[in-house]
Amino acid sequence: MKAKHFFVSAFAMLFAAIGATAQPQHREQMTPEQRADRMTQRMTEQLSLSTDQAEQIRRIFLSNFEEMKADRAVRADSAKMKSDRPKKSDRPKQGDKSDGRKGQGGPHAERMAKMDESIKKVLTEEQYEKWTEQRAKMQDRNRPRPEEQPQDE
Repeated sequence: MKAKHFFVSAFAMLFAAIGATAQPQHREQMTPEQRADRMTQRMTEQLSLSTDQAEQIRRIFLSNFEEMKADRAVRADSAKMKSDRPKKSDRPKQGDKSDGRKGQGGPHAERMAKMDESIKKVLTEEQYEKWTEQRAKMQDRNRPRPEEQPQDE
């Protein structure tokens, strides 16, 4: 009987531990400066950036992250004014361009392309190539797997 209680207790504790780790972790939002510092440090380590390159890259990231923060604030304000928005069925689908083509559009894609061009000017060809490979790997890890993607009908 004691063994049964032991296993039941151990089983309950196991599920409690799994449940606790499954809860989303609430991290503090990093400031644009903190994010720029972190990304610059990572790139410096991965690409062996010089001090001058690291400072230029930091400025590029800082500018980009500040723009992102400002865009988020604008979107948050516009979300408060939901009543002025067209119904969901009237809005174009995300990624649709005004001429009906699908693709990456909008201010985020433009900002990323601008940032990429700025970074390309700072890095050597070898560094840029390595950086784009690393970025592609990171994006692949963040993409949903085919079985997780919604089916188009």
